Amino acid sequence: MLWRIFKKLDFKQLFALSWLFLKNPKYAFPTIFATKRCMNIAYKEYGSKHHLGNPANAFRHALWVILIIKNFLKWQSNEQKAKTWAKKFTDWHEDFSPNQALERAMDLHNNAMGILYFDELKDKNEVEIVSSLKQKASEAVKILTTDEVENFEDKLVYISEEVT
Repeated sequence: MLWRIFKKLDFKQLFALSWLFLKNPKYAFPTIFATKRCMNIAYKEYGSKHHLGNPANAFRHALWVILIIKNFLKWQSNEQKAKTWAKKFTDWHEDFSPNQALERAMDLHNNAMGILYFDELKDKNEVEIVSSLKQKASEAVKILTTDEVENFEDKLVYISEEVT
């Protein structure tokens, strides 16, 4: 699973990722484990649909952030550092992903929602977190412009209802 992700990165992206982890070596394992677990859960819950700009994708982005924070906290107990790292890492990912502006805005927004939702879900187990996020994904709001994300401070957003 992770190998497929790494294979998609070009040299510049691999170098940037390596540099990010070299600057923060103790964050590498929690982030990698969270990423792998998130992808496994997303495939289990939605199949390959989570790769589209739909509510399943919104679910995956929020879950990814929450799992990064939770895994980080197993290694280090500073919640603010965990949130800062999750934001930094997931923002980095969006900077190196070849997305259109609307898709990028959607992903960044849903990553931010993961940080917001963490506060209400931090004491929940994985099954409860997944259930809660699936409910939030079912209530996600479709956006048509990048400016619209500002209207939804506590909701996941998506750009496509396509589910194939």
